[in-house]
Amino acid sequence: MRRPLIAAGLLIMLYGIAGAILDTEVNLVGVVAFGAVLLVLHDGIFLPLIAGAGALVRRLVPPGWQPAVRFAAIVDLAVVMVASPLVLGFGRDAGNPTVLPRPYGKGLLLILVVATVAAVAGRKGFERFRRRDDR
Repeated sequence: MRRPLIAAGLLIMLYGIAGAILDTEVNLVGVVAFGAVLLVLHDGIFLPLIAGAGALVRRLVPPGWQPAVRFAAIVDLAVVMVASPLVLGFGRDAGNPTVLPRPYGKGLLLILVVATVAAVAGRKGFERFRRRDDR
């Protein structure tokens, strides 16, 4: 499963790079700066949070529940990190009145609950997938 995911990621990156280079209206300096900021945020915030959550899960959660809890934690953290700027209202001052025309905090909470329930409900699927990988 790892090789197809790596190949898909590389193809998507090549598509994005080709589009940025071939489009005459793209600010390449801005694209590089945006990529650098994403890299710093990913490696400086997201990965340490994931590693810390994994250590907590290993210590606090029974072994049979760990895959489901890890999945729910990673999905919830990713959703929170992506949605936080919108929920907190960043971007409204930049002249974009369409950012948060409704209260999205409730929607974010609903997504987090659904992802957590889906992970816990899918616990048996995680166990089957894990047993299949162990063979």
